[in-house]
Amino acid sequence: MRVCGLDELPFDGFRLSRERLFPGFDGKYCKIQPNVATDWKGTALLTYQRLLLSGSDVFYGQFIAKSSDGGLTWSEPKEIALFRDTQEDGCRVARYANVRYARKSDRWYALGRSQLYADDKTPLHGRVNGRPTGDGLFATVDPVKGELTSYSILPFPFDYDSVLPFGDPVELDNGELIVPLYYQAAGSRAKPGAWSPPGKIVCVQYRFGARGLEVVRAGRPVECPELKRGCGEPSLVQFNGRFYLTVRSDERGMFAESADGLAFGELRTWCWEDGTPIGNRNTQQHWMQMPGGLYLAYTREGALNDHVFRNRAPIFLARFDPQRRCLVRSTELPLVPEYGARLGNFQTISDGAGASWLVTAEWMQPLGCEKYGSDNALWLVKFQ
Repeated sequence: MRVCGLDELPFDGFRLSRERLFPGFDGKYCKIQPNVATDWKGTALLTYQRLLLSGSDVFYGQFIAKSSDGGLTWSEPKEIALFRDTQEDGCRVARYANVRYARKSDRWYALGRSQLYADDKTPLHGRVNGRPTGDGLFATVDPVKGELTSYSILPFPFDYDSVLPFGDPVELDNGELIVPLYYQAAGSRAKPGAWSPPGKIVCVQYRFGARGLEVVRAGRPVECPELKRGCGEPSLVQFNGRFYLTVRSDERGMFAESADGLAFGELRTWCWEDGTPIGNRNTQQHWMQMPGGLYLAYTREGALNDHVFRNRAPIFLARFDPQRRCLVRSTELPLVPEYGARLGNFQTISDGAGASWLVTAEWMQPLGCEKYGSDNALWLVKFQ
């Protein structure tokens, strides 16, 4: 089903298209945290979660839609039956997983997490009866039916209270994956709304085994103990023989580089050529590879957007200069426009040959942002 019209724009010698999918806002729930995957041969799967607007990070169910024509038309979203909530250890358990496609092995899979809630609406951090309140998940996918078919706990080489595989993995030449994850180390008791100890990031190399993913080797954790909640929500890319990791923190967006994708150097604040910080804080950033080079998608302050929660719209795009280790200000483009709703929870994929997609959702918190024109649509942006 074609939901909204296509918006085509020229950009740096290649075509950019933007489409608004599945608009509609009921004032109680919100489509949020969308994810998209494609085999670059026509099949694509898109997922999102449903958020309760009267709470904070209160999710109920995950939904999936399928395209057979490269994302031009989509089926109506349906709830993923495999991830319907369960009651365990006196808690509500919510689950979701982002679908991925591994080109070298022609394999669809999904990575995500489970989350324990107290009294239905309060996310817990720490442990409950010795159990982590957030486990990483590996799920199998049937792309023909557009369904997730089974799941298991993702093996992780560190003790943790909560762990989340985040960002698109990098697929190595041998078919193994380097997966960026962020986690809270084990040691804290379960409490509502707490973030202690601070978050850490680590990249782990996995291979596909008979029962899912198996750990090959672990990277060196990236830590920011001086920051309020540490660091999290990493995005990883391999470009011109180097690996680049970009991360979120409450105070500022940062990045680091590595020769092997496992051991990273110092974290640097995102800046323009003159050393001025770009103004990203407490929000994700993601990589996009295109014919013109490596680009970063991000949000920032200073764009007449103080009315948007944490300045999380619009989403901008700018070229990364790996020699000067900065963004090039003259290349900045407002990629997804701002209609009052925040857009900062988004995701990107690239085929390694110049095609990249980005998907985001108009997050309708706080209530009232709809007066600027947002209606909880999903935005799908393609560079091809």
